Amino acid sequence: MKLTDGIYKVDRVGISNAYLVVTDEGLVAVDTGMPGNAARICSYIEGLGRPATDLRLIVLTHCDIDHIGSAARLKQLTGAAVAVHELDGPVVAGRSKPVKGGRVMAALYRLLRFKPVEPDLLLRDGQTIAGLRVVHVPGHTPGSIVLTRGDGVVFSGDALLGDGKGRIRPPDPRLAFDRAQAQLSAGRIRALPMTLLLPGHGQPVHD
Repeated sequence: MKLTDGIYKVDRVGISNAYLVVTDEGLVAVDTGMPGNAARICSYIEGLGRPATDLRLIVLTHCDIDHIGSAARLKQLTGAAVAVHELDGPVVAGRSKPVKGGRVMAALYRLLRFKPVEPDLLLRDGQTIAGLRVVHVPGHTPGSIVLTRGDGVVFSGDALLGDGKGRIRPPDPRLAFDRAQAQLSAGRIRALPMTLLLPGHGQPVHD
């Protein structure tokens, strides 16, 4: 589904949202959904009239499995580089367990057969990648980020959500690594110049 100039929401990836951004450097995927979505994302790209290998970059907004679950396979199919904030990189690479949820979360990653992938790029606050500026918004996970485009499009991951009717919904404090920090980060996102919020869950929010 086309959302605005050069931005698409990939259909049928399950409980979280995955987006494609058209840039001068090729296609960029923002998050990949749960394990099992890589082929679906490739098919969506091909449906746009482009080969799947036009995907050059996969940016992960944070290290929860419903956002990174298909990153390894998608990289294998397309050759795209994987980028994530440096604080969440060890979880994506499989060198560290998730910092929240304890044994239950670690067991979930095993149950869902999460395949780790070594990030090619470790991101920091203020960095620009493929025309998108990285804003570090810790709280949901230590390395949660949002990505902003110059026209006011904001990819917020799980740091700020949308509801089913296209309205802003605050992050669920029960799912945060640091509840107080998550609330501060949500406020920081709201203060950004914004024309369109593209959350990790829920519908796009138009300003």
